Amino acid sequence: MLRPSKVHGEGAVPARTWWFVKRVLDRRPAVLLAGRGRGVDHPSAAVNIAALVARVADVPGRRVLNAADPSAPDGRAISRLVAAHLGHFWEEVLLSHSCLGRHPFHRLPGIVLDTRAASALGYVPVGDLSAEIRWLVDHPPVSDPVGWFDYAAEDAWLRSR
Repeated sequence: MLRPSKVHGEGAVPARTWWFVKRVLDRRPAVLLAGRGRGVDHPSAAVNIAALVARVADVPGRRVLNAADPSAPDGRAISRLVAAHLGHFWEEVLLSHSCLGRHPFHRLPGIVLDTRAASALGYVPVGDLSAEIRWLVDHPPVSDPVGWFDYAAEDAWLRSR
């Protein structure tokens, strides 16, 4: 049995990393991050899940394995990765408790999967969030998930501080 976490990658629905990428493409001057940017829900690239499936096929047996990326970045790290990858600078606004800034990887307390059992089988990750960023720029989702881009509320909060 394989247990992925927040699946992402080419063609993933919803495209969770799009929450950050679209804000960069829209040239947002600030990114609001709930939980002071510390929210994390371990990402699982579809290509990493496939690599683990291939490895398990070569080493049959009964087991439960967590299928996840090599690292579990928090929202602040993801926002920095996306901005740097796309040559954008924005102010990081770290909110304590807010409905604003709740990105698709936001969970507190955080969820980080133990992938040592998969590694012990010889599984080697082949992808991460950075591989998805350029793909999303070239293949933006057809529609945006409801509630992800309430720029009016974000701008109102920024004006009020």
